[in-house]
Amino acid sequence: MVATQETRQVQARDEAAVSTMVFHLGRELRTALDRRFESHGITSQQAALLLLSRLLKEPSPIKMAARLGTDSAGMTRLLDRLERKQLIARRVSPDDRRLVVIELGPRSRHVLPRLIPEFQWAEKGLLDGFKKSEVDQLNKMLRRLMQNARRLNES
Repeated sequence: MVATQETRQVQARDEAAVSTMVFHLGRELRTALDRRFESHGITSQQAALLLLSRLLKEPSPIKMAARLGTDSAGMTRLLDRLERKQLIARRVSPDDRRLVVIELGPRSRHVLPRLIPEFQWAEKGLLDGFKKSEVDQLNKMLRRLMQNARRLNES
């Protein structure tokens, strides 16, 4: 089937609408989470770093930066803020002294148990009114979008 000029223009507009919606969705979600985490004295990105630090075997800034959507300078600022709040500490890796490892700080044990329910609240709110089959389908499509976005970064 040959695409007409009109079909190609509609497709381009649809693709732009998807990327715009994904961008706005991310911003709205971050804003809602930041409001919830404000009472804990942290941002949603800081909360994500704390949870990721707990989950990874050897959490290093290099491993976490991309997952948190930041670069090395942004990661340094993020770690500085959390270190000042005594939520994390930077240590030299026992396996490779060239690497820095993030350890949870003394205040993190009071904050960590409160973080997961906030993320669960956001997830539940986002998926309100969706059927399980729709959520499954959405997850598959979002994974494909993520793969496509990563390919965009490679070119």
